[in-house]
Amino acid sequence: MNELYRYESRQRRTSMILLLNMIVLLVMYLAARTFLAPSEEREQLLYWLNIVTPVVEVCLLVLAIYLWIRNQTFRMVVTEEVFEVFDPLSRTFSFSVPVNEIIEIKQTHKRDFSSIIMQTTAGDWIQITQNYHYNRTKLYAALAKANPDISLPKNAWRFKKV
Repeated sequence: MNELYRYESRQRRTSMILLLNMIVLLVMYLAARTFLAPSEEREQLLYWLNIVTPVVEVCLLVLAIYLWIRNQTFRMVVTEEVFEVFDPLSRTFSFSVPVNEIIEIKQTHKRDFSSIIMQTTAGDWIQITQNYHYNRTKLYAALAKANPDISLPKNAWRFKKV
């Protein structure tokens, strides 16, 4: 099989991003303690931050350790025959579809939510994850090369308001 597009991301990368988020959260917490003017509201905020911040930090740390140890791979592949996505975090976003069965891909935006959905000849609508940093321009170019009949968004980075 000739691969037209391939993107892979290991969970260790996500683990490192979670550790970075822990540092950012700690800096924000320390900034709130340092720079907020003394007031009753500040004391109430700090009361809740003293409870929430450690809980969130521990959750992020546990998740980062879990992903570091597990270290599975997110994979998105387009060949001349099939479009396949494997997401180890979500079976909902994992699929394998023959390229000749894809009718169109839509990018929509509704209020604070954007989505990328794919329609197949069977009438199924399959959501394509946006949780990874794959290049949609290259993905759509590979899909167009594999099946020129697929209706694709005009701009890979713009979403149509619904």
